[in-house]
This record gives sequence, structure tokens and C-alpha cells, in this order.
Amino acid sequence: MPLIPIQRLTSSTTNVVSAADRATAVSNLLLGAVPNVVNVGNAPKIWPQPSKFDNDNTIFSAAANPQFVWTQPTFVPGESHGFAAASITIPLTVGIVNDFLIALTVFADNAVTARIQAYSTLGISLFPVPGLDVDLNAGSLDPLTGLTTDIAPPYNWQKTRFYSVPASLGLISVALGVTFVFSFQVSNYFTTGAVNTAGLAFAADIYQTALL
Repeated sequence: MPLIPIQRLTSSTTNVVSAADRATAVSNLLLGAVPNVVNVGNAPKIWPQPSKFDNDNTIFSAAANPQFVWTQPTFVPGESHGFAAASITIPLTVGIVNDFLIALTVFADNAVTARIQAYSTLGISLFPVPGLDVDLNAGSLDPLTGLTTDIAPPYNWQKTRFYSVPASLGLISVALGVTFVFSFQVSNYFTTGAVNTAGLAFAADIYQTALL
């Protein structure tokens, strides 16, 4: 079956909600909280910048490159925050198996735990969906890691993580829609260096299968 491109969701000040932790950020997002992050840019000027190809000719090329976002424009060593963003609502077809493919790319300074969840238009989590609603770990969230084990290149902040997963919502018998929620817990390590920045950037591509 062919894949239909649905959306490329990239981090920006227009779509990311932050809170003290990941679960609260998701809850606030689902309750209609407005985006409340700031664009810190490439704060240290040495972060890897997730970017589309210069000649990207796909339908997703209209999406902007991810912004580096944080809860405030200044950085506090040892702080940890939750972030969440949601896809558009995608209508599901009654009487057929609704299958999707999701590709997620994430950068964080310093460590991040990511999660992808599927919610119905009623705000109800749709699970179990194999591959979804699990923690995706990129380094330890313990801020002391910056003083103990993450002390030599390649540092956690030098890595860009990616995750691709097919997501089958099964046979749908009631007309409803699905929203994919991407959420993150990000920790800023303690460090002995003179510069201690923090930030999160991500891009999520969502495809849906179609019947021939």
C-alpha cells in the first residue's frame, strides 16, 4: 500500500508546550494550553542543526527547520523540563485497518527521554500501539552525568537521535480522529565548563497508508 505524507511537525515557539515534567506538559497540551517556550537559537553556536536538504522537493519541504526551544532564554545548570507538541488531527477510516509510519529526529542538550502517543479526538489515549507509548532514552537524565560519565566526546549534545516506527491503530469501527503527541523530558547537565546551554529541537514526519 502506498504511503501518503500527512505532516512534518517541527519544534517551534508556535506549537511546543513546556512544564515541569513530560507528563504535565502532555496534560497541559491536551487541555488546550498555549505554547510557552522561547527560541534560544543555536545558543553555543556549535550545536548540530537539524535541517532539511537544500533541494528537498517533497511536500514536507514547506515545513520550517526545527527551532531550538527552551522554557526561558537563560539556562540553569541541573534543570530539567518537560515539553510536548501535537500533530494535526487525522481522520480515521471506519471499516479498515488504519496504519501509519512515524519518523522522529531529536536533538537535546544534554539528555532527553522522548515518547510518542496516540490520542483520539476525545482526548483518550489509544493503546496499546506497538512501538508507541514507550520511553526512548538518549542519555541519563541525571544532571550529575555531566560531571561523571558524559565527560568526553562525543558528548550527548553532539548526538542527533532518530526513531522510525510503524503504528497500526487497527480496525476502526467508530468514526474518530487521531492526534500523535510527541513529548520530551530534557535535562541540562552540571558541567565544569564555562558555557552551559540547554535546548531541544525535533522533527517528526507522519505518513498514512492508503488502500490501492
